[in-house]
Amino acid sequence: MNDLKRFDQVIFYGENMNEINTRDLVFSNLNLPSIPFENKWTGGEDGIPPVFVGAEYQQRPVNLEVMMFSQDVPDYYLLQSRIFEIFGYGTPFYIVKKYERGKRYRAILDSNFEIGRIDPLHGKAEVSFITEQLPFAESIGTTQDIQRDGINADSELWGFGMGLLTDEESHKYTHEAEKGDTFLIYNAGNVPIHPFEQELRIDISNVYRSTNFFELNNLTNGSTFKITEQVSMADVITLDGANIWINNLEGLRRTNRKYIQLDPGWNVFSIAGANSAEIMFDFPFYYK
Repeated sequence: MNDLKRFDQVIFYGENMNEINTRDLVFSNLNLPSIPFENKWTGGEDGIPPVFVGAEYQQRPVNLEVMMFSQDVPDYYLLQSRIFEIFGYGTPFYIVKKYERGKRYRAILDSNFEIGRIDPLHGKAEVSFITEQLPFAESIGTTQDIQRDGINADSELWGFGMGLLTDEESHKYTHEAEKGDTFLIYNAGNVPIHPFEQELRIDISNVYRSTNFFELNNLTNGSTFKITEQVSMADVITLDGANIWINNLEGLRRTNRKYIQLDPGWNVFSIAGANSAEIMFDFPFYYK
């Protein structure tokens, strides 16, 4: 059986990223199509040509073939029950490609399945999953893992094909920003990041000599976050997804009610309204 496990194409993890025991099971024939989408159009009536206005992505199917290798007939039924337990309906988990260990897909079972018996000890099933939240792969590690540990080729957090650079500037996600200067944040994924849809945390602290506001600007895409009052050195501002906290208190009404977004690749930032501040970014990368 250990020899057969080399044919595995995926590894399964629970929500806490503990690897799920799939002993005596082999997963092969992975089918992961491109992201389903629906084009949006306007016009197209009364002789007006239709105009493309964008596309909306949809949930992504993931299909696998599962082979069972039991030791004897009683073990066959125990293994069958184990498969039903692992892939119970409504239970989200992560699927990781064996040869792309740094990326994961959050998925749930999409439909029931039947295990076809090949002989008394072996069975096979076609199992269909669907992405539970976003159709993208996301990096297992986040930018603060890079900030703390760098990129280690032996780490299972990172791998080839993830858009990572050897440039040390691309590994910095905590900056001492100064007024009049710019700093860079590198998004190694190929998907833009919006805090309403993806994970994005920004901490702002040690704001020095704030006037009557503080502003963080992404000069690459024009997104801006602004505190509309003076900020002290002791204040800690946290943007965590759609939530804005100032010293652990809800702070949306004290802002311009806008959010920072990230483009793929390099993003150029500046600050205004203070001499300096410490800015920390923490987010995973997303891949089509």
